[in-house]
Amino acid sequence: MATDKTHLQAKCEAAHKTLTPQRLTVLKALPDNGQPMGAYALQEQLNADGHAFNISTIYRVLDFWVSLGVVHKLNSSSSYLLCQDRHDHHIHVLQTCTDCHQVVEACDTSTAMVLPNDDNFTPVSNQTIEIQGRCRACQEA
Repeated sequence: MATDKTHLQAKCEAAHKTLTPQRLTVLKALPDNGQPMGAYALQEQLNADGHAFNISTIYRVLDFWVSLGVVHKLNSSSSYLLCQDRHDHHIHVLQTCTDCHQVVEACDTSTAMVLPNDDNFTPVSNQTIEIQGRCRACQEA
């Protein structure tokens, strides 16, 4: 879902940016299974696949996708995760299992949140909140 080229092209055009082959290659290398990946692991995987991206390029491309809301940055682990939700303008809540490190995007939780919005404070859209805990599978193990 997150790497659908038509959707990505529309996101880039809306931001007046270009969907380059480099941006698409880096994005498609991210796992689409709820497992976050660090920039250095991503670089290693891309290099193993025959690409020659330096780490500054990887970070620059990841920051680009984060700015468009296609990728989430998990500050707690300095890793990146494909967004599983195409809805814009809400807070993305990521539930991270401290045992297996699986990450689930909890869209129902995020859309139910009421954020302050008054003259003193206006929240930025497409933020990510990380909640750590144990997933059901790890609790039952």
